[in-house]
Amino acid sequence: MRLLLDTCIVYDWLMGQIRDAEAEKLIQAEDAYVSPITLWEMAIKHGIGKLALPTMDVEAAITGQGFAWLAIQPAHAQALFGLPPLHRDPFDLFLIAQARTERMPIVTYDAIFTDYLANTMILKR
Repeated sequence: MRLLLDTCIVYDWLMGQIRDAEAEKLIQAEDAYVSPITLWEMAIKHGIGKLALPTMDVEAAITGQGFAWLAIQPAHAQALFGLPPLHRDPFDLFLIAQARTERMPIVTYDAIFTDYLANTMILKR
């Protein structure tokens, strides 16, 4: 199964803060993907002082964890037009659009994702 990881999951993974042992095993056992949107979100939040990073080479850190990159496609952006306005975070909305287009479960802490994707995997904090 291919899984798309939400930015908060990637961040906590890099920081060694995933507390859900079963979810951690699942992520390690499956094909886990990260969107470049996650890298963009981390860079922006770091730049405005909202996110401390374990390294400035976040791309290498993510790749070093064995995660694959889910390339951004025009169909992902097009899918945004079909999303209801339930969530306001543009980064999350793009990840949701990617997951829906690719028919991938997304792994997150954010329960609102289930309003968009029935196969969302909610982790315990």
